[in-house]
Formats: sequence, structure tokens, C-alpha cells
Amino acid sequence: MHKKNFAVICIFLCLFVAVWISLKLNQPNIEEQKKLLENAEILLLANQQEYLIGLNDLMEIGEEEFTSVLDTSSTNPTNHKYTGVQLKNILSHYQIDLDESSALVLSGMDNYSVAYTTEEILKNNHVYIVFKEDDSYLGSKENGGRGPYESIVVADDFSNRRCKWLTRIECVK
Repeated sequence: MHKKNFAVICIFLCLFVAVWISLKLNQPNIEEQKKLLENAEILLLANQQEYLIGLNDLMEIGEEEFTSVLDTSSTNPTNHKYTGVQLKNILSHYQIDLDESSALVLSGMDNYSVAYTTEEILKNNHVYIVFKEDDSYLGSKENGGRGPYESIVVADDFSNRRCKWLTRIECVK
């Protein structure tokens, strides 16, 4: 009986240490995500370069309005008017060539990530980074919002390929 108790305690301690190490290793990433969210910035990583993108940068690139369906687990599907910038236009503005990338990974403050292929990104009027819904800013996580930024795939009728609280865009090979 003592051997079983000892084994259970050892397993528990190993799991505790693994979780603790994981938290410590992720601490800088969490702090970086918080800072980006507080400053309403997106970190764009491409071709060994880093770009910080804010609201003024997005507006300068050229904001557009479009309609898309919002369907959450707690609401019925409804159409909303969004204001944002096509992701392909952001990449073009920063002269990022997608020829050597297979996809972009977008991540939010909650560490949820979505991947979009380069083909999806290059489609016209398809993937947007938005900051307004129905003429109102998306709002922060603290006040129940999904912003300041969110990615939207216009053709996604179930809203499951969105990334709310967007803080990071990374090109991957």
C-alpha cells in the first residue's frame, strides 16, 4: 500500500513541477501579450522583422466596411457591419512577401490561435483585421469586448475561425 501512495505522490509532484516550469517559461509571453493588448497594438513577425501596428497604422493602410455573420455559442447568427483592413493589404503595406510562407498564425491574448493559408489571405475581401462592429469599437476584454482587434474570415458563417483580442500575426514556413 505504501508503494502505491509513494507512486501517486511522485506522479503528483512531477506534474506540479511540469506545470510550474511551463508557467515560468510562458510568463514573458503572457506579459508581452498584456502589454500589446493594453497599448492596442499588434505584433507582426515576418522575414525576421518585427512591426508594431496600431489603430492609426490600420486606418492609414485603408479601412473598409463589410458585413459578416456573428454566430456564438450563446447567440443566434446575426449580420453585423464591420470596419477593418484586409490582412493582405497590411502585409502589402509592410512589403511582406508571402512566397516563402505557407500560412499566417494569428494569436490572441488568451493564447487562442488560428492559421490562415496564404491562398486564403490573398483572396480579395476574405480575411480582415477589424476594430469596429456596427460603428462601435470592439472594446476591451475587461469590458466584455472582443478587441481592440479581431480577425474575421468573411465567408465563415459559424464564426469559428475568428481570433478575438488579437495581439500577434506571424508568418510561418
